[in-house]
Parts: sequence; C-alpha cells; structure tokens
Amino acid sequence: MTDSRSPDKPLVSILLVTANRADHLDAPIDSVLAQTETRWELIAVDCGSTDGTLERLEAWASDERIRVISVEETNRAIGRREALGRAKGAFVAFLDPQTVWPTGFLETLAGRFAELPDRTGVMYARTEIADEEGHPQRMLPPERHHGSMVQELFEQPCFPLSALMIRHTAVRPLEKTGKGPVLANDHTLLLWLAHRTPFEPAPEALDPIRIHRIDGALPLILDSVSEQREEAMNYALEHFTGAVPARFARRSLASFHNARARALAAGGDSGEALTQALRALMYRPLWPRAWRQVLRIAVRG
Repeated sequence: MTDSRSPDKPLVSILLVTANRADHLDAPIDSVLAQTETRWELIAVDCGSTDGTLERLEAWASDERIRVISVEETNRAIGRREALGRAKGAFVAFLDPQTVWPTGFLETLAGRFAELPDRTGVMYARTEIADEEGHPQRMLPPERHHGSMVQELFEQPCFPLSALMIRHTAVRPLEKTGKGPVLANDHTLLLWLAHRTPFEPAPEALDPIRIHRIDGALPLILDSVSEQREEAMNYALEHFTGAVPARFARRSLASFHNARARALAAGGDSGEALTQALRALMYRPLWPRAWRQVLRIAVRG
C-alpha cells in the first residue's frame, strides 16, 4: 500500500465521464477511495446534466485528488477528450456509474505493468455481471487472452472499458481532434486499443470488478447486438486494414445480424428483424441458421 496522496504526481488517472447519473455515483467513487493504491487522481466530467450530477460530483471534490469539470455538450467524446487532456498519470483507467472496483484493482494492475514489456499497453480484470437483485450472474471474459485481441473483440464483447488499465502513452493520440468516433463508442475504443497494443489479463488472484444494472439495463458495451457495436465493427474494417481476416469478418457480421434479428423479432419489430436477417444472409448466403431465421420471421409476420 502506498501513502503518497500528492495530486501532482499521480500514478493512475481515473476518468469518469457521465451525465444524469446523480443517484448512481456513490458506489463507484467509494470504490476509488477504498483503493489500496492511493497515488491516483480522479477527473470527473459532467456532460450537460440536468439532474444534479454536477453538484453531486462537486461534493466529493474536498479530496484534493478529485477534480470536477463541467462541459455543456452531452457528447461523451468531448468529455473524454477533455479528461484525457488533463490526465497526469502514467496509467489511465476509465470508471463509470455502473462499476465497482475491488480494493486492490489499481495496485495489482499497476504492479503487474512493472513486470511487462513497454509494448503491452493494456491490462484487463475479470468482470462480474450482477442480476437485477445484485447477485452474481456471469463472469467475463469466458477465457483469458494474451496479446492481440482484435478478433476476439470484433467477434463479441469481452469486458467493459472499466475493466482496463491503460498505459497513458497508448491513448495520447486520442487527445487530438478527429478521434471523436473512437472516444464516443466503447466498442470502437476497445478495438482501437486492441489494434495498437497487446492486452494482458490481470493476475487471477485479483477479485473481479462488479457491474451493476441501472433501471434494469447493463452498459451498452455489453450489448452484443447494439447499433454501437455494428458501428465499431464497420469502423474496424475500414480503418484497421488486415487486422480482421475477410472470412472471419463475414462470419462475425453474419452472426451479429442474425442475433440482432432474433432480438428484434422477440421485441415485436418484425420489419427491422427481417432486414437484419437478410443482412446476415448477405454475409453468409448458404448459412442454414440464417435461412431458418428469415422463414420464422416471414411466417410470424
């Protein structure tokens, strides 16, 4: 455990960019204050809240390690760029209102980084997903991965952004203008990181981070059929040439659209469900499962 609390020399810059989450800030910030590694700074950015989020954040600012910034724009990319531009730590970690960190999160990951080559830019902890009653429901990722994770993250969500600790040097390019699409979308940001640097899992002895639901919903990063994930997959194919093999990309996109069709059909949107099912066939014309999906949707109307 380290005692140095100087805000001028933080080891880790924690970025909390949020809006209209006044009632959900205590648990994540308490988990920061409980960290065994105390050489951190928390840069909290409120993006145009109208529910008292800014005032709630300012109440925590009596701790000199916590800085609160207000921006009028509700665009998360603007808030994240603002926070990154002010970060002083050697490492960066993203926090959100749905995450609670174990007390050893910062100390364990920063300590492990000291043993890794500089080219490894990201470490990730296990993630425990809670059900609506707060009981453990499932654990992510299902397998531990080392090195490049572009294909794993392209195929399915593996963990939230709040499970990561990142070398500051790896994200410095995001402080420049023109990176809005990356900063605005967690799926895209994870793929961008995976394309730039190897990932390393945290030591297994570290307890998992914990993700809680807000109004019954998990973070969008864990929604495998969201529009944001589709945007990220397309961004990766356009900007990360060769990182995702063509055949693998087609299979992943077919699976995505087939799963999205199933979710939309279950929600009663048969028109858009059929559109998504046909897109799956566009990527895998001979896939029997996709054809069965089209027939089911067409028959049920």
